[in-house]
Amino acid sequence: MKAPLYNEILDICQQIANASAQEDDAARQQACGSLQKLCATNQDSPKDHPLQWEALGDFTEDGELAMDIYEIGLATAEKLNLTTFTASIYLAMAQRQQEFEELEKAAEFAKKAELASLNIDNQEIKKEIKDFLINL
Repeated sequence: MKAPLYNEILDICQQIANASAQEDDAARQQACGSLQKLCATNQDSPKDHPLQWEALGDFTEDGELAMDIYEIGLATAEKLNLTTFTASIYLAMAQRQQEFEELEKAAEFAKKAELASLNIDNQEIKKEIKDFLINL
């Protein structure tokens, strides 16, 4: 991923987090709108990247919509062969399913995350996945 896109995603995520911390719903919605626009603009372009989709899914309050967004991120990660993002997105999906109290589905996504993580070097994600499975 090129630094300008990463920095733009990071900046928007910081805006969302800051607005949430200050309980400023208008600013949060505006920043979420910026992230949605970024994703829509980059979708199916050379700038498309699973990080933007995972971030959008993470900040989407509607759980069902978030799952749809994660699916777009998964497809992008698989298309670009970015296995670390595949594992990370599957973990995010597992966490959402746990929030829904859909523990069977959560375990299914967590196992997919674990399988994807076999081929990555990122020890932090591997540990998160392992911990999630243990605590599920």
